Amino acid sequence: MNTTFFTTLSTQEFQELIESSVRNVVHLKPPRPDDEEDTLLDTKEAAELIKYEVTSVYGLVKRKKIPFCKVEGKLLFSRKKLLAWIGSGQQVVAQ
Repeated sequence: MNTTFFTTLSTQEFQELIESSVRNVVHLKPPRPDDEEDTLLDTKEAAELIKYEVTSVYGLVKRKKIPFCKVEGKLLFSRKKLLAWIGSGQQVVAQ
């Protein structure tokens, strides 16, 4: 059963109610499925994702043991490919 009620709110109270409602909805947002669009990560983000030190990531790149690409001197990593690399437990040679 739905109950309807009326009340008077100040502008500040109304704004707080809206902000609180939006925060609740954002926190309840379902997790992204794996098949959504891929994300490119920089070296620091890639290191955080795979729980490696940044220097270790550079070493893996140098030895071509981790999937990466280099665009105008900047290292980029596909989030999906990194997760697949970790999941497979195998060494992947970058293309």
